[in-house]
Amino acid sequence: MELQHMFAQISGAEIARLTSDLVRFDTTNPPGNERPAVEYIADYLKPFGFECHLIEHEQQRATLQARLKGSGERGALVLNGHVDVVPVGAGSWQYPPFEGVIEDGKVWGRGSADMKGGVAAMIVAAKAVAQAKLPLKGDLILAATAGEEVNMLGARSLAGLPDARNWQAVIISEPTSNRLGLAERGVFWPEITTYGKTAHGSTPELGVNAVMMMVKVLSELEKLEIPFQPHPVLGNFTRSVNTIQGGVKVNVVPDQCSVMVDMRTLPGQDHAELLRLLEAFLARLEGEIPNLKASIRLTYELPPAETSQNAEAVQKFLSAAKTHCTTEIPIIKVPFATEAAVFVPTLGVPTLILGPGDPALAHQPNEFIEVIEMEKAAKLYAAAAVEMLS
Repeated sequence: MELQHMFAQISGAEIARLTSDLVRFDTTNPPGNERPAVEYIADYLKPFGFECHLIEHEQQRATLQARLKGSGERGALVLNGHVDVVPVGAGSWQYPPFEGVIEDGKVWGRGSADMKGGVAAMIVAAKAVAQAKLPLKGDLILAATAGEEVNMLGARSLAGLPDARNWQAVIISEPTSNRLGLAERGVFWPEITTYGKTAHGSTPELGVNAVMMMVKVLSELEKLEIPFQPHPVLGNFTRSVNTIQGGVKVNVVPDQCSVMVDMRTLPGQDHAELLRLLEAFLARLEGEIPNLKASIRLTYELPPAETSQNAEAVQKFLSAAKTHCTTEIPIIKVPFATEAAVFVPTLGVPTLILGPGDPALAHQPNEFIEVIEMEKAAKLYAAAAVEMLS
């Protein structure tokens, strides 16, 4: 009866209003400006017994840790989501992207699916658990983070807190259509640059064309074998050349050309070894191709992350979903990077990725999230808290 009363406190209308309010905070990253949004969340939760602590990043940037204290007999359960969003882009929008319009059973706007709707569902779930007055054996923590879309600033700060290594589990409400993700590929972004010699466009034989040198490098890169073991959920390692820059003027032989390569790595692939392999590849080409000079630098990386389906936290979550919500949760691959890439390698904590919203709508014009999905997610989060903490 207690649980049914708790679920009755979870209202789709309340989650929709919260999502709408959060969308109206313009937290486009860069620059972020997440502080007003997380202060709003803190003010929302404080009346229900949450101790709220802001981790300061910059003047207008902060991450929230809101804690509902338990007895300490078990580790904390962390409900986690980021509040920064990607830029709106040049596409046209049916509704203004930062008005949080509620229409047709949906909340519309930038960040509604990725992932302020998921954050709102977690807020309402956490509030319902607090109102139920259950004897919690571990803390319930709601973490609203800054900087996920650029450098995982907030997640890294949370993982550095002294008590983080005692966490029992983390649930991240990224949009998965309420399906469960336990593994994600790593991110490895090398920049390759070729160097040449300028000359007048009318006498190209006097120069060394860096763009044409890059053509040769990319042709060989396409053939380069990079070792990996296919993953049963994530599939294969991938690589894609996604940006190229070279030359200054049509009548000047270019002396520099750079490309950025998006590589997605699998558990078992070591990023340091991958970088050494690419360095050796370029060194070999310099010895084989006359006049070739090239360099490589790693611009950004996140390691692969994976939580075992047999982990106790995963089994408790699936059991809670089935017992309290009569829901069988399918397990899927997560095609994008999440803050699990910080929590799993740094803390070794089981991390579950499940949230409302269609992942195909993330970063798209006319982004929206369905209210009924958010309500379902909130009940799953509350059930998981009961299963893991009480």
